[in-house]
Amino acid sequence: MRLAEFIQKTTPIWKGVTETAELDVSVLIAHLLGKSRPWVLSHGEYELSSEEMQTLEQSLRRYKEGIPLPYLLGRWEFYGNEFIVTQATLIPRPETEMMVEQVLLWLREHPQASQVLDIGTGTGCIAISIALSCNRVRVVASDLSLAALRVAKQNIRKYALGEQVILTQSSLIPPLASRFDVICANLPYIPSARLKSLPIYGREPTSALDGGEDGLALYRAMFPTLPAFTKESCLIICEMDSDQSSLLAEMAKKTFPEAQIAVLKDLNGQDRLLRVELRECKSPL
Repeated sequence: MRLAEFIQKTTPIWKGVTETAELDVSVLIAHLLGKSRPWVLSHGEYELSSEEMQTLEQSLRRYKEGIPLPYLLGRWEFYGNEFIVTQATLIPRPETEMMVEQVLLWLREHPQASQVLDIGTGTGCIAISIALSCNRVRVVASDLSLAALRVAKQNIRKYALGEQVILTQSSLIPPLASRFDVICANLPYIPSARLKSLPIYGREPTSALDGGEDGLALYRAMFPTLPAFTKESCLIICEMDSDQSSLLAEMAKKTFPEAQIAVLKDLNGQDRLLRVELRECKSPL
């Protein structure tokens, strides 16, 4: 069967599954055939083998069942680099790239800084993106999920960063951790009741999404511990939901009364990051 005929025949299976179904399917077919998406769109006359048809049909059925495209591909792009993803990890989101940008900007302004902690690393995309862009830093990447850490390890190997990005299994701050110049936290922040009503529920790991009753349970546990792990000059960046900014800012202010605290908006104008900057106090002359 020709490729164009196959796509036409299977359209009822996948059309309307998501708002981007046509794009998703063309990307998936290209991936499975080892071709580019433009090639798929311009080679409808290509004759599919029976093995190729079987593989495509199986993948399209999984797509219809709600398996997100990145899991079907086994990879996804983040901050210009490709990362291995599995159903043990969250799918990297473009809005999280803001966190990497903020960290790299601060590191450029503080050339002496070299120690970074990434809490809730998942695929390792934040830690690896920072390490790839700033080779002087050492990043400790923690996650409670051993399955997620296995995926992060694969990504670290892919980019040959084994000496620069160190993995550790921990819920929040790793045991025996040192003091850090930068702390990134992308913790579960969706309220439990709300999560169950979202399309993402059951499709990505619940443990990486469920933030408890108000979504801030882990942040509430994390903030009081931070002073023991921060240097006098330090940047703390946290990702959050848009309606949590005031509560999270209050937590930060309570822990670090002298810090400069700012809420940063994403490209959609929604509150997305809490930025907490500690500055070293200089003694008067």
